[in-house]
Amino acid sequence: MSCGKMLRRRWRGTIRTRLTLWSAFVTTAVCVLVCGVLYVGFRRSLECEIDGFLAGEAHEMAALLARHAYDRDAVQTSFDLELGARPRGTLVFRLKNAAGSVLVSSDATARQWRTPMPPTAEGPPASESHFATIRIGDGGHPMRVCSLAFAGDDGKVYVGEAIYALGGMYTSLSTFRYVSIAALLVAVAGAVAGGMIVAQHCLRPVKLITRKAERIGAQQLQERLPLHGTGDELDNLAATLNRMLDRVEEHVVRMRRFTADASHELRSPLAVLRGNAEVALSRPRSAEELRASIEQSVDHYDRLTRIADDLLLLARGDAGELRLAEEPVSLTDAVRDVSDLYGPFAEEREITLRTELNGLALVRGDHTYLRQLLSNLIDNAVKYSGNGKLITIALASLGDMIQMKVIDNGPGIPPADVPHVFDRFYRADAARSGRGPRGCGLGLPICRMIAEAHGGGVWIESTPGGGTTAVVQLPAIDRFERRAG
Repeated sequence: MSCGKMLRRRWRGTIRTRLTLWSAFVTTAVCVLVCGVLYVGFRRSLECEIDGFLAGEAHEMAALLARHAYDRDAVQTSFDLELGARPRGTLVFRLKNAAGSVLVSSDATARQWRTPMPPTAEGPPASESHFATIRIGDGGHPMRVCSLAFAGDDGKVYVGEAIYALGGMYTSLSTFRYVSIAALLVAVAGAVAGGMIVAQHCLRPVKLITRKAERIGAQQLQERLPLHGTGDELDNLAATLNRMLDRVEEHVVRMRRFTADASHELRSPLAVLRGNAEVALSRPRSAEELRASIEQSVDHYDRLTRIADDLLLLARGDAGELRLAEEPVSLTDAVRDVSDLYGPFAEEREITLRTELNGLALVRGDHTYLRQLLSNLIDNAVKYSGNGKLITIALASLGDMIQMKVIDNGPGIPPADVPHVFDRFYRADAARSGRGPRGCGLGLPICRMIAEAHGGGVWIESTPGGGTTAVVQLPAIDRFERRAG
């Protein structure tokens, strides 16, 4: 495609061009409609004026000729007096008998004109005028004929005709058409020019928004599109885009923080692994020393594997690729299984795991992910409760929801940390400083992702020194069955 064609297509496709063309089209259509209405009204006015004039002339002629219609010389004299100095041919008077024969004509050339006779009946002739339009020859203008039947003093019926040439009317109409076309062309030119000005003025905020949006990049996400305070559609568009930029900025900031935290979490075990390897290679080691170094490295490998698995799971959830098995799951059985799994770990720390299971709690979802949710919550409770504590896992039915609580009586979480515990890689001060059990800060975010994927939610209730309660709510299976039905 040539450059010229591309430019023409781009010019035709701009909003400014379309607004200009639509403005010109609407203006032209309105002007054509107005001119058409005025033309029809003007023509009708001229026709009514001519018909009224001819009717008056016909009645006046009938009243005048009734006394001497039989006297052709007197009739001719009356015609000449009535016409006066009027140019011959524009107005013609004729007198006809009841048979339609022309007796007297004010214009000799008009004797041969054929005109329709007015309707007559037996008895006195009607006093109503009869109108007709005739055309003389092939190229002449039409003639308007007004016929009136009247009774003469001699008892005979006569027909008086007043005939008017419509050439003047058609000349006026032609002049009106030329003036209308000229006015229409001026209006179209004005509409195009005005449309371009209006389009440019209306699209000025769009240009400002476009220029501002072009400057917004990954390093200027804090900038926003300008609002003019008019409350119009463009302001609404700018406000909508600003809200979208808020969400994008929040997502980018979260991803940057997530990437930085992930790098930090991965750097620590990698540094330890490298240090162990360098120490092992710095001089000859005995088999026992190499074995101890390898065993220490295995723990860090496990930590790296858990972090990688958790990151992969969160990435799938963010991408909407978390595939859930839709099957009935008994939370009661899941709690029993996970409690039995963590029983030995809890016993090592002299922690008691108590379950309060009220009936069969069924939900629809993925058994593996729900077990992981329970495992993460119980693992956190066991890690942070402290030796000799009690952990209670309670299930309860709340209408169409199943609620599970994991309650510990550990040191609790500071109020400033509670709103952030579901942030990725976030750990409270004790965990970050190394005074408490070490985790990677992905357990609770994974719990929230799994709960929300199952149509539920999870939150933390904690009081410093009073323990922590993790609350999970999931839709009961009968609620899902009603939705499916």
